[in-house]
Amino acid sequence: MKVGNALALVTVPWRLRCVAALVLAVMGCAGFRVSADDASLRLAVYVGDGARSGGVFRWLELTACARATEVVPVDAATIRAGALDDVDVLVVPGGRSVLMAKSLGEDGRSKVKAFVERGGGYVGTCAGCCLTMEPTKGHPDMLNMIPFTFGQQGGKDRADLLLHFNDRAEVLAGIKKGNRRVWFGRGPVLIPSKPVSNAVVEVVATYASDVNSTGVGPLPSKAGRAAAVAGTYGKGRLFVLGVHPENDVEDHGILRGAFKYVTGRAVEWDLPQRRRGQLAVGVVCDDSFGVESAKFLQRIVRAGEFELVPLSSLVISGGALRHLDAVLVPDCIMGGKPRTGLFGDNLERTREFIGRGGRIFAWGRAAELARRIEPRIELVAGCDAALAALRAFAAEPVPAPAPLPGKAAKPLRAAIYADKGGSNVAVAEMLALAPEYELKVLSAEDYRRGALEGIDLLVQPGGGCHSQYTNLGPDGVAALKRYVTGGGRYYGICAGAFLASQPVPTTKRGPSRVGLVPFKDDTPEHYRGWAPIKMSLTDEGRAALGFSITNSTVMYWGGPAFVAGEVVPDSDVKVWGTYEGRIINTCSSEPVKEMAGKAALVGGRVGKGRVFLTCPHPEKSEANFDIVRGGIKFLTGVAPSPVNHDRVRGAVSVFFRAAKRKSAAEFYLGTLLRDRRFDASAGSSLDADILPHLDAVVIPAPLQGEDDAVSFLGAFIAKGGRVVIVADTENGGQQAASIPGAVVVDAYGKVLDALLRK
Repeated sequence: MKVGNALALVTVPWRLRCVAALVLAVMGCAGFRVSADDASLRLAVYVGDGARSGGVFRWLELTACARATEVVPVDAATIRAGALDDVDVLVVPGGRSVLMAKSLGEDGRSKVKAFVERGGGYVGTCAGCCLTMEPTKGHPDMLNMIPFTFGQQGGKDRADLLLHFNDRAEVLAGIKKGNRRVWFGRGPVLIPSKPVSNAVVEVVATYASDVNSTGVGPLPSKAGRAAAVAGTYGKGRLFVLGVHPENDVEDHGILRGAFKYVTGRAVEWDLPQRRRGQLAVGVVCDDSFGVESAKFLQRIVRAGEFELVPLSSLVISGGALRHLDAVLVPDCIMGGKPRTGLFGDNLERTREFIGRGGRIFAWGRAAELARRIEPRIELVAGCDAALAALRAFAAEPVPAPAPLPGKAAKPLRAAIYADKGGSNVAVAEMLALAPEYELKVLSAEDYRRGALEGIDLLVQPGGGCHSQYTNLGPDGVAALKRYVTGGGRYYGICAGAFLASQPVPTTKRGPSRVGLVPFKDDTPEHYRGWAPIKMSLTDEGRAALGFSITNSTVMYWGGPAFVAGEVVPDSDVKVWGTYEGRIINTCSSEPVKEMAGKAALVGGRVGKGRVFLTCPHPEKSEANFDIVRGGIKFLTGVAPSPVNHDRVRGAVSVFFRAAKRKSAAEFYLGTLLRDRRFDASAGSSLDADILPHLDAVVIPAPLQGEDDAVSFLGAFIAKGGRVVIVADTENGGQQAASIPGAVVVDAYGKVLDALLRK
């Protein structure tokens, strides 16, 4: 069923539908308590118990930056004391709705309902959406302001899901009709329930894709179910969503539409842009901030003195501390044991961060616990003391950075494909920095010219399998097969794993598999979207990789789900890991095949060579680097040493827009990555969420026509960011002119000077 037809299935009770059009047409006269046009809009953001995660920080950040607004953080106690009497809109972010409701208590819940009923506005995301629903056995204290409830359809993990905004979203809130990807964080699916007295609501968005990536048991499909509703409760208006548009800058238009609907006024904001020389400061967001810490964070955001980055356990395990100078652990308000992602599985990362000069400042209830776990964490008296500590740290002399280790006397010769269809850089970064390996970058023409001879390890990266196959051509494919069967070591990642597998029937693109291993993908229509997914290692996998981990959560990005294929002569390739999560389809309403139990990692002998194939992307998170190093050790006998390019205070934060060309990859891996004056990272895409944390961007020409980055780089430059375009191709100079203010150079040798120029 198409999404458009599915919309008709998600409806409110029929009695409400009969009067919805009339009520919504006249509710501009219904007495909404919204400030006059010449007065500031007054917003309250709930930061009490149950409000947690980076989404709460994002709400505090964007409301602190909102123009013509007054913002006050509130918790259960201040709401019960009457804090909503003087505001126009209450924002309730994500977290845990059960804890929110319990903390508010009966009096607080009555205050919230009365606030909306007499004309206040309510905007809620994820848990803030759940809080407005009908009470259930598992969620007994919900506010019952909308005729919806929620069940098991919510999903088991986090991903960008596809939402379909309907024509009512466009009419009511100015949100353009159509599909768009929005961040989903284990949120609700809104199921129509019994009518609610004094409430009239409409569905404005439905889920158009699915995710159930870590759960073993199946869940009902979300596709076609309600994801967002808008309407009235008494004289007030509500706009609630089961997803997190606050997390992505490109989705903030949805929030602007929500504010426009509930207030009748446009609300605009510009997020802070990093300035060269600022401290990069992480803010631990695992617990609820409370009012005082929230006010403090908003004060820092408005002042623009430091660059703030929200941290969670997942973000820290991915390696975020390596790009920070300092970390704040605010006072938490939770009852019981405080949580922080700096400890547990991340404790060693925390200790490494402090050991290389990073500073952690903690205060309040979490501080003493933090100090007991790691004595080098610095305790401060409160918010003002934390600010003074940050300023004192920023004024300290910057120590000389430790040099990167030199190469071994006889390093192994590694190579990575960098040409059409290739995009992965994480494993290449690991090999480029490791002293045991010397890394070469190879093009398809290099394969055809015999450059694989003498290579100890070949990395065939993610990207596009068909593009890699056709770019290699028959001679390149033949050279690749000779290399592996003749004794080569092949590490295939996602598209590189596809490339090594057996052909599958296809009607569109023709052949795109080399057939090295006795496995094939379970379907030619393989693209399922992207999300973290749980993977279970087999006994053979644990033995080959050299550690005892049983389960791991890895990043899946449209890769294969291998099943047995035809026997390949003179080979012994086994399944080393299987998907434990079930279904991913984050980009389409079409159903996908079951993934649980299918192969995610395979490895073994092919002829005289060896292969290690990873269908998902363990290299995307530092927590899974041991899988990568174990696979490389299986192939060559030598694991690359963990050498990390930790941030040096004062370094220029620069993003390299990875081009699918050899010259670009050679510059990034051989020069920019190793220069300690820069905190460098690379990727195949650049979006608006990355830019606020950067000083500069380097983009090799020609610019890609589908690259959305071009549309918002002008604003980045206007705020002080630097864009360097390497126009070393015929039409590169002409395209560079499409970004006024960009610095254009004609060779990679001039990039560093352009980045450092005052």
